Amino acid sequence: MDRIEQIVKLSAVSARPMLRSLNELHSSEDPVFAHEAHFPASRQGKMHSHARAQLVCATTTVVEVVTRDRRWTLQPGHAAWLPSGIGHSVAALEDAVFRSLYIRSDIASRFSRQAAAFDLSPLLAGILPRLLEIYDGSGDRCIYPHLAALTFDEIARAEPLRDIVSPRVPAPRDRRLKLICDALAEQPADRRTLEEWGKAAGASGRTLERLFREETGMNFNAWRQACRIAAAIPRLERGTPVQLVAWEVGYDSPSAFAAIFRRVTGMNPTGVTSRH
Repeated sequence: MDRIEQIVKLSAVSARPMLRSLNELHSSEDPVFAHEAHFPASRQGKMHSHARAQLVCATTTVVEVVTRDRRWTLQPGHAAWLPSGIGHSVAALEDAVFRSLYIRSDIASRFSRQAAAFDLSPLLAGILPRLLEIYDGSGDRCIYPHLAALTFDEIARAEPLRDIVSPRVPAPRDRRLKLICDALAEQPADRRTLEEWGKAAGASGRTLERLFREETGMNFNAWRQACRIAAAIPRLERGTPVQLVAWEVGYDSPSAFAAIFRRVTGMNPTGVTSRH
């Protein structure tokens, strides 16, 4: 459907009052609506999904978006595209205000079926507040069809950013391993050996190594390496210098960290920070 056809199809929407309840909006026939959310620092939303596709837009603060197999740390000016039915959660790394567009599933099906992140174009960034004004009652409803058509044009043109695939870090069930893994997720630079961890967990190093292989399919050193790289990615995406990230996740030198990061992700860590 071209832009003119979209405008004709949407023209009836502007003839009626805009709904304000988020639940009503989700169940409405509106092709697209905008919503603004306020998140306090460190809030972690629960995994959920929508019948509509969602475009999560980081406008002034950093927002983290997680799906079942991807994670993006969105800097201001970036957006995450979440197709209909994709499970996801949103977290704030600081007190955050982020804006979302929700697109009706029949229209969203014309766009990418894969979750992705991309740069928010200046035009789309300008459309967002105009749509919000319409939905809070302060905007001109007559321009809604044109804003909606432009929104769809911009989403269709968006080029996804290259994904940085976080390494697989399996979660064990054994309580002793869980104690170790939770601690390393919190402090990836912890250098204790399995024998040293055994004193805290109440098991020998040999027993813990066997359990690691049985429950995660990885030995302890491989699991810890994956944990460290997974912890490094959001730090790099926030623009933290590579040397500091290397130290924070347990590497003695940036070169050693960079070599392992390249092997695991296929990218140089400097390539991640330079995107932001």
